[in-house]
Amino acid sequence: MANIRRDAMHKLTTRLARTYGTVVVETLNVAGMLRNRHLARSVADARMAELRRQLAYKTVWYGSRLETANTFYPSSKTCSRCGEVKGDLPLGERTFRCDACGLVLDRDENAARNLAALLAAVAGSGPETRNARGRGVRPAPAQAVPEEAGSRRRESA
Repeated sequence: MANIRRDAMHKLTTRLARTYGTVVVETLNVAGMLRNRHLARSVADARMAELRRQLAYKTVWYGSRLETANTFYPSSKTCSRCGEVKGDLPLGERTFRCDACGLVLDRDENAARNLAALLAAVAGSGPETRNARGRGVRPAPAQAVPEEAGSRRRESA
């Protein structure tokens, strides 16, 4: 079972890094989630740190980039249409309902839209572009020109 999960995670992270120019993840309070006895087993099985680790090196390999949202960014509690932030949103509530504009949307899709908007606001980019797959997308190693100390000429005034 562990090998099946490991294989699925590698396939997912490879597909994300190859397909998208930018991948956005949230920094979650996993320790706090593990203290919740209803979530602990599912959170431990998800191996979120491993997912993030694989995305970190695969985005470099395939020429895309990995962006991280702050731990306390309210992606689930913010309306993706009007920006209204809900004070309380229990974990059991899987549908987001905005009291201000009436938006009804899956909670995870609403959070994904908010993360995409956050990335656009921070990076100043437009809509997501597909990665330049198939071409030499691996970053070229930086080439430094060796220089000895005192080898630069001083210009006389």
